[in-house]
Amino acid sequence: MMAYSSVMSEQDRKLVNSLGKQVTLWCFDCDAEAIDDAEKLCGEMVAYIEKTQLTIRDTCITKYEPQGVTIALILAESHLMVNTWPENGVLQIELFACTEINGEMLEDIARQVFGAKRVYPFKYE
Repeated sequence: MMAYSSVMSEQDRKLVNSLGKQVTLWCFDCDAEAIDDAEKLCGEMVAYIEKTQLTIRDTCITKYEPQGVTIALILAESHLMVNTWPENGVLQIELFACTEINGEMLEDIARQVFGAKRVYPFKYE
């Protein structure tokens, strides 16, 4: 579990917490081919957004050479970002929303679809 810096005042911390929920997943030992597939990554994230009743406003996908993907889904409720490092088997997913977040569903996607062996959720509280 990760927390805001201790230098943040209690008043500021309460304000930040009232603005929305955030979760970042660091996923290791992923299937390199799967996390280098921009279409598959984007499709899974869009399906997650639809299942959790969030709203996509815009999508940006960048495929790097020789490998790696960055996806930004701009939501009515904020954003979902995906970054991959296939050469290291690493997938990072970050979601910030002004509503509740189903982090467990994202963890399941990381494990079941992208083969993550180790998933570490960081919730900013």
